[in-house]
Amino acid sequence: MPADDQRLERALHDAAPVVETAGVLDLVARKRTRRRRTHRVGAVAAVLGVVLVIGATAVLLANHDGSSPHVAVPPAGVSARVVTGDRAVDATNGHVRAPRPVVLDAPTGTLRAPLYVGTATLSAASDDLDANGVPRSRVVRVDGSQVVDVSDFKAQVISITEGEGARWALTRNPRATEGSLPDTFLKRIGPVGDPVSHQLPIDADPVGPIAAVGGAVWVPVRDGVVQFDAADGHLVRHLELRAAAHRWVALAGKGAYVTDGGALRRLDPALGLADRIDLGPEIMGLAARGFDGRVLVRNEQGGTDRARVADAFGGDPVHVVTTLPAGFHADGLESSATRMWATGTVDGAPAIVLLDDAGVHATVVFDNAPQATLVWSAPHTVTAVANGKLFELPVP
Repeated sequence: MPADDQRLERALHDAAPVVETAGVLDLVARKRTRRRRTHRVGAVAAVLGVVLVIGATAVLLANHDGSSPHVAVPPAGVSARVVTGDRAVDATNGHVRAPRPVVLDAPTGTLRAPLYVGTATLSAASDDLDANGVPRSRVVRVDGSQVVDVSDFKAQVISITEGEGARWALTRNPRATEGSLPDTFLKRIGPVGDPVSHQLPIDADPVGPIAAVGGAVWVPVRDGVVQFDAADGHLVRHLELRAAAHRWVALAGKGAYVTDGGALRRLDPALGLADRIDLGPEIMGLAARGFDGRVLVRNEQGGTDRARVADAFGGDPVHVVTTLPAGFHADGLESSATRMWATGTVDGAPAIVLLDDAGVHATVVFDNAPQATLVWSAPHTVTAVANGKLFELPVP
């Protein structure tokens, strides 16, 4: 190596600073720890940001029934509102409540309407696939969270009832065979054995819930009512009435009655159609609690908002008992042995008005379950089938 190069190397070596090597590994470890902590804090901040965004989408509800404001839950779950008394209802007012999912103790398939409140149990329809992938339907009876029994069918269940010593279901095939409409069958479900099936007349078009009352089983159809024998379920006769898009049968007073436009016709198991009671306005529903027969009629302008509940035997002019809340658009009247309620919508959402001796007890609205079906199942409980499951909502 030349002498000049050696002198240059020594000069650079002597001028270089002394670097302390003690604790270098500890410094590196601390830097890595700080880096991991920073990453974790960033991740938590991101999650909190998502939560804040979701919270920001909640809608502050201003109640008009004297209660404090409530924040609506995000639309991902089923939510409901309860408006007490006969106050008007709209898209926002009422106490926001979260319906409780009912976890049943046995598989039931996908639950759906109709819902029927029996004397001791609640019945719902169900759809699922059998072991071979073939669609099937069922009627599921539940008591609380317990599945009492299941009745299997092949066709779609469109109505359920009980009475006259048995349970009954109306089923409809997916397609027509002999006529232009799908075939419809009445199923008698006895205490033991398989259901017994009897076909309705060809092209019969059911337009209301079946009823087992007054010594027979009645199926409201578009052009009248079809009578079946209560003992074994065989077809008795088809009683003709004026065509109607909806029709109801109920045991009111001392006999069974069917709606016929703005009138009621008494149904005699031996004679068929009997007495006629003219009420005037179009009847939108018929129900009874004991001997307390009630009809649902349109408002004075012929609309469904502010519909009226009237005495079934009040005659013309109709004797109004209760006017339903403003904002509630009624479409039917139902009852159990001890309760009565009106069904309908509020701003397009499924709703139910609970009726007691004083008038309107409360209105319940299911905001984000557009296909929900609601019934008043217990003194302080509304039960719904929505999104394939059962829900219970406490009502004060």
